[in-house]
Order: sequence, then C-alpha cells, then structure tokens
Amino acid sequence: MSDIPISIGIVTFKERKEIVQKLIKDIRLHEGDDFDILLMINGNNEEEVDETYRTEMLNFCSNIKKCYPFFFPEFKSLSKLWNNIVLFSKTEYNFIICDDVIYKNPNILKIIKKIIEETKIEMFKINNEFSHFVLTKTILHKIGYFDERLLAYGEEDADMIYRYQEYTKTGFANVNLPGIYNGARYDLKNKHTENHIHNKPTVNRKIAELMYKEDKDGMSIMGGSPIKKKWENIQQYPYEMFVNKNKHNIKKFTSLDISYE
Repeated sequence: MSDIPISIGIVTFKERKEIVQKLIKDIRLHEGDDFDILLMINGNNEEEVDETYRTEMLNFCSNIKKCYPFFFPEFKSLSKLWNNIVLFSKTEYNFIICDDVIYKNPNILKIIKKIIEETKIEMFKINNEFSHFVLTKTILHKIGYFDERLLAYGEEDADMIYRYQEYTKTGFANVNLPGIYNGARYDLKNKHTENHIHNKPTVNRKIAELMYKEDKDGMSIMGGSPIKKKWENIQQYPYEMFVNKNKHNIKKFTSLDISYE
C-alpha cells in the first residue's frame, strides 16, 4: 500500500487543556511522529487570552514533533477553525479530530489510508460522528468550505452534509473504526455563551433556522425532517485552488494555471 500523506487537525480551547494534551500524546504513542498535527487554539468569547495557558501550550507543543499550534487571540467559529486546518495543512487529505476524542487504536491512520486508496473517497465521517472525519482540500474547495456565517459552534456538520450531498448527488459516507470514539465532554465549555443542548451556542441554532426550511421535497439530514437550504452557498476562499496549483512557481517559475476550480 502506498503511503498517502495525511495531516491531523484538532481544535481546542483553555478549558480542555488536559484532555487535548492527552489526545496528542496518545496519537503520537499509537501512530508515530512522521506526520503533522495542526492544533487550532481558540480564544474564549469576550475574554483576554490567559498568558499562563498560552505559555503552557507553547511549551507542550514544542516538545511534540511536528505539532504546530495556531493561536487565536479572540473567539472564532468552529467552521473557521476547521477551514483553517485544511487551508494551512500541506497535505491533500486531512483527518480532523475533536479535542475530546478517545484515541486507543494504533492502526487508525493505516486503516484510513487503505480506505482512501481503495475507494478514492474524498470525505467521510467515522463511526457516524463528526467528532472525527476525513476530507480533502479539493472537495472542501468545491463545496465552498464550512459556512463561517455560523458564528460559534454547532450546526456546521449538518450544513456540510447537506451541501456535500447536494453537490455530489450521493450520500455522505461513513466508516466504522474500532478504538476511537467521541468523549462527549460537553461540560468543558466556553463560559461566555448562551447555550442550548450539549452546551452548544444558541446563536448557531438560530442562524440554522434562518438558513433552512422544512420541505417535503428536501433532504433528510442526520435523521431529521426533510429540509431545503434558503441561503445561498458562498465560495469563501475563492483563490485557494489558484494558490495550490501555482505555489510550485515560487521555487522556479514554469507556467501559471489561472483557473480557480
């Protein structure tokens, strides 16, 4: 089997310091250190960055090979952070994991790479959860990226499934893998948010209610009633494919591909 390059991306914040550090240690223990880990460290809403936390995370990452921390001095949406993982990674395939995931299987990346090689699929969730999923730069660009109008976190998974199925005219693939599962640490939350179920911010639920309407001719997403999207899908990073197709010219100019798809 060919060795398909893949990066792992994780989003975290101050209240989850211990669990994300354990996750990264477990990943390195089971999978080795020959791939990048991109760690998006979010600010907390309406709080100054805790300098002790920032220092501790910098020190931690400095002792983990190929672990790259990205600090955000104020709160940004999960959609934006997921998009940034893919934008800043150097690999086509990206494995995104929530910081409260339990990672116990030493063969997860090996299995994922085998699935990719055999199926060529560009996006799939694992164990029917969006706590861990795989996607390519190309498919995310074609769909238009996670919708950053969802200002906080929550709803971005259902929206992506809808838009993926709308674009590809196929169902959203799932792969069952043992030894990895959602730790569901909903108790470790951002303090300055108005929340609803599973401590997810109310604002994203309200935005989703504006984005979609129930429609008997629509799509059923995650077992819910059929819906149709009312808001236009917007390409949020229109130049990204131009960059990917032409970055080799930085070393030595050959020719430009001026397409954006």
